[in-house]
Parts: sequence; C-alpha cells; structure tokens
Amino acid sequence: MNPQQLAGRWYDGRSSQAHEVVLEHVPGERVLRIVDVAGTAVEWPLAEIEIDNRLGDLPRVLRRRGHGQVECADSPLLAQWFVRPRSRVQAWADWLERRRAAIAAAVVVAVACAVLALKVGLPWLALQLAERIPPAMEAQVSNQVVSLLERMQLQPSRLPPARQRQLRGRFAALVAGEPRYRQMRLRFARAPSLGANAFALPDGRIYLTDALAQLAGDDDELLAVLAHEAGHHVHRHGLRQAIESSAVVVAAGVAFGDVSGSSLAVAVPTVLLKSGYSRGHEREADAYALELLRRRGIDPSAFARIMRRLQAHSGAGQGIDGYLSTHPPTPERIRAAEAAARGP
Repeated sequence: MNPQQLAGRWYDGRSSQAHEVVLEHVPGERVLRIVDVAGTAVEWPLAEIEIDNRLGDLPRVLRRRGHGQVECADSPLLAQWFVRPRSRVQAWADWLERRRAAIAAAVVVAVACAVLALKVGLPWLALQLAERIPPAMEAQVSNQVVSLLERMQLQPSRLPPARQRQLRGRFAALVAGEPRYRQMRLRFARAPSLGANAFALPDGRIYLTDALAQLAGDDDELLAVLAHEAGHHVHRHGLRQAIESSAVVVAAGVAFGDVSGSSLAVAVPTVLLKSGYSRGHEREADAYALELLRRRGIDPSAFARIMRRLQAHSGAGQGIDGYLSTHPPTPERIRAAEAAARGP
C-alpha cells in the first residue's frame, strides 16, 4: 500500500536549523517515517508523538520527547494518523478562530462581562467584604488616615469647649438609634489645608473643621453635613470604595487572610484623600441625610443652604469629602435637598 505523505520542517532539537522533510505513513502501521531531502528516514512510533490541537490556520506541531519537533500545515491526514479524542474547548476555539463574526461577537460578550463585573460584581463583593471587616481593622486604617492628615496640618480645634459640647449633643441626638450609631464620635479640628470640610473615617470618627463650623449659618446646616457623613459610615462607604478602588490587592488580601489590614491601611487613606467617594456613594449618603433630617424634624433645605455657602466660599472645592466635586454636581444635590424639603 502506498504511503500517505505530508511536507514538513523538522527541528531535531540539537540545532536551530530546520530540515525540510516529508512525513510518510502507511495506513495500518504504527510508525511515522520522517524522510529528509537526502532520502534518510527515521521512524517515530505514533504512540510517542504528541500533536498540538488544531487552531485556525496555525501550523500543526508534532513532538517526540528527545527527538525535537516537526511543523507542518494542517491536513485531514493528521486526523487519520492520530485518532484521539478532541477537546471540546479546543474544538470551540478552532471554530471561533475561523469565523470573524464569531470573534467579534465574542469580543463584545467579553467586554460586556467585564463591564458587568466592574459595575455590579465588584461593588457587591466590596459590600460583602466591608461588612466582614473587624472593628480592630477599621480602627487601624482610620488611625493611618489621621496620621496622614496630621502631616497636612490637622491641628486641635479652636472652637470653645462649650460650643463643641453643644454640637456633640445635637449630633448624638441626630443619630441616636441609627445603624452603627454607637461607633459615631464627633471630632473637631483646625485644618487650614482642608478648608471648610467634614469627613468620616471607617471606625466611626467624624471630623468637622473649624472653618466649616464658622461658615455655616446655623446648627441645622452643620447637622445636615454631619447627617451626610453619618450616611457614609452607616453604608461603610470608605471601606467599600477602598476595596473597589484596589480590587486586586485589597480583595485578595482580605479574602485570603491578610488579617493585618496592611492592604486596607494603604488603600483607604488614598481613597479618602485623593479619589473621594463614588457618585453612587455620594448620592446614597445624601439620600440618607435628607431622610434622617426629616425624621428628626429638621428642614432638609438646610442641606441646600450649606451647599450654596460652600459653593460660594473661596476654595471650598478643596478637601476630602468632595462636597463640591462632580460626584454628583452641586446643583443636583441642592435640587434634591429642596425637593425633599417640599415633601411628597
């Protein structure tokens, strides 16, 4: 019976030079002959040959341990010589490789899955992880934030002690009975580099700067800001944003036993000091604040008033919380507060 033949190039593994060869196989025999241009032939037992799976128009590669490899064009003969079960994954990849429309569709699906993972999957994972962060870790990362802030001239407040006690009392009454309210502690600080601002830390510390206390027209305006910060703490936005912003480092560290909190200690200060909260987190905190003010008998328009003051205040856009940033735009937040004040 005449042998079946297929041209190829043999790399014998002893040099980088390719040898032009012809592959010969006689149906029924268990060897493959490799014949070079001089007519010299070697035999490879079929059982010792590994062959790459078919993939598009790529050359097929036949390997025999210790004897190099042979590259040849894909051919139906190879399926006859090497009768082996084919991987479904490889078969699908080969089918996809040969169809441009399928490739384009696969790219679209991959992009859609990636967007879905970032928009839905990652926030969900961040929420689940944030709910499981122990208080000790919250305190550790919060201390790290304070250490960084002290380098930014976070100084003791100059508000009179009586004034501080008054505001603490009103704040305590505002959040009494709210989720996580026992962790909330109002702190005052003088911070020229931060301007008129307030911010919440993961362990429940909520800072109010002297500049913001002096800028506000009345206590209701300050309580509106503090209600917003309480919303960040209730919804654990600091930790969630840190996990979302550092998904690989933080999520992997927390999920796989980084009990030291070192990943979070790096991520949370960066998020709070540089990137701020996400648009969704800011809206969620605003909605919480407006609802809390209504339940406590405080006109939600106080939030609109303090927003306008901050907008008009020179340099008010600088700071941690991003009250006047585009997350979301200030006019939108003012309209929401005024609508809440008008009621249903």
